[in-house]
Amino acid sequence: MIKKIVILTGVIFVVAVPFIFQRQEITLIPISSDDTIVIITSHNEALRSEYGRGFTEWYRHKTGKTVIVDWRHPGGGRDVARYVDSLFTNNFRFYWERVLKKPWTQEIRNIFLRLENVTENCGTPKELEVKRAFCDSNVGCDIDLLFGGGVFDHKAQCAKGYTVPSTLIQDHPELFTEDTIPEFFAGERLWDAKGCWIGGCLSSFGIIYNSDAIKALGVEHPPRTWMDLADPRYLGGIAVVDPTKSSSTLKSYEMLIQQQMQIAFNRNSANENYRNFSEEYIQTLSIQEGWMEGLKLIQKIVANGRYMTDSSAQTVLDVAEGNCPIGIATDFYGRSEKANIESRGAKARFHFVIPQSGCSPSPDPISLYRGAKHKKLALDFLEYVLTLPGQRLLASKVGTPGGPVRTALCRAPILKTAYNPEFLQYYDDPTLNPYANSGDFIYREAWTKPVFCALGFIFRVAFSDPEDSLRKAWRHIQSARQKGHTQAAEAALALMQDLSMFTYDCVNKNIVNGAKSKDYLHAIQYQTKIAKYFRNQYKRAGKIAKHP
Repeated sequence: MIKKIVILTGVIFVVAVPFIFQRQEITLIPISSDDTIVIITSHNEALRSEYGRGFTEWYRHKTGKTVIVDWRHPGGGRDVARYVDSLFTNNFRFYWERVLKKPWTQEIRNIFLRLENVTENCGTPKELEVKRAFCDSNVGCDIDLLFGGGVFDHKAQCAKGYTVPSTLIQDHPELFTEDTIPEFFAGERLWDAKGCWIGGCLSSFGIIYNSDAIKALGVEHPPRTWMDLADPRYLGGIAVVDPTKSSSTLKSYEMLIQQQMQIAFNRNSANENYRNFSEEYIQTLSIQEGWMEGLKLIQKIVANGRYMTDSSAQTVLDVAEGNCPIGIATDFYGRSEKANIESRGAKARFHFVIPQSGCSPSPDPISLYRGAKHKKLALDFLEYVLTLPGQRLLASKVGTPGGPVRTALCRAPILKTAYNPEFLQYYDDPTLNPYANSGDFIYREAWTKPVFCALGFIFRVAFSDPEDSLRKAWRHIQSARQKGHTQAAEAALALMQDLSMFTYDCVNKNIVNGAKSKDYLHAIQYQTKIAKYFRNQYKRAGKIAKHP
């Protein structure tokens, strides 16, 4: 009995010690409030915490009332989309059956999940019936706002009818001028003309790298362009994020492709052989060539990859720790990790660089959901985010006037007046100003719009699903080069990079429709067939290089 008491006492002591000696930190959680707003987001905990606190204080000063921000964070942008799909589907089914008194079938469900493809000019009578019923209703998803994510995600939710125009543009026209938040910048639209989505900040995409790790690989100069990521010295070292799970990564690949299109356009414009051709012809040719060169570059990046993850945050940590020498990230992930490392007095080994002439600042939007139960409060939140209190919070140092309390957000305001000299002294990076440092890259939506929705599909079937075979083929090619088997290496590379199935015209006419198939079984079979094709192609390429 005494032995049991001694053992029990020891267990209690071991469990209790961490709690006895831990730093006491009290968090006050209000048990009630005057108002509540529900916001879904893919943003990290730091941003949710700082904006929740900031809005609560702003709202109390404005109205004298208290408010609780009920954050919903299911994961990345694609996780948010799936979560919202399920909520709207369930609520619309209730409306369809109980209010409209119509039978709910698998056909109706499938139509509802593909509402973005249904328009007045493109839709069967049944599809149009479902979309009209939904758009004429006030069916919601029990969430008020979508905060953050790429423009593509917000446009998709708007096309489905999930999000609706807010009145912020009409209520605050002073915010939407060339001197405050312009409608366009560097080719990017910063807010929807109807108000369905409005950019809350600016995001850029670039390369993160560990200077110690790349030196160990024999890389003399730090990466400066997207093309540097194809360097075979990074073989087995790039931290790759799956763009089908991360909208920011998908956007960075679009930037990469757009740069290749621009390079092709500059090259062809200077080509004497095309001097008698129209600019329209040269542009069309350049778009096609740049598209293919962009896909081949993405393929090499994946071939150089160490792994493929769903999490953008993981890549930043791995590069910072030296587990991977290099990767792709958004500016706020890159800058915040750099600031975090330097705040601890550690050696400046982690770096973030925006590729030369390879990226334009993109808006990170906010949208209002159909049927929002707290619409007035949602408009207040939009006002807070887009005016100086919410904008200065993005870039200010911890503890500075108007700045965050615990964690610097390291993001770029979209409001031009947030870059006035009196505020810059409080910013983590006083030189930060995308409007002044945009470079010579101009985003041209029309160039990639016809094929953008197929980019994730192509990545999955040609690079992600057969990634093991792709990486093996790439390793065999590099091994053949090192052994002096140049001819075999070049033949294998040509086969590996045969992406003729995905020419710009072919994707626009065929692949887009295949990727959007309303028949789920057919879509899966279509995907499996192409992935198998490329897996076999990469295996053949590997054999050519391995056995010259």
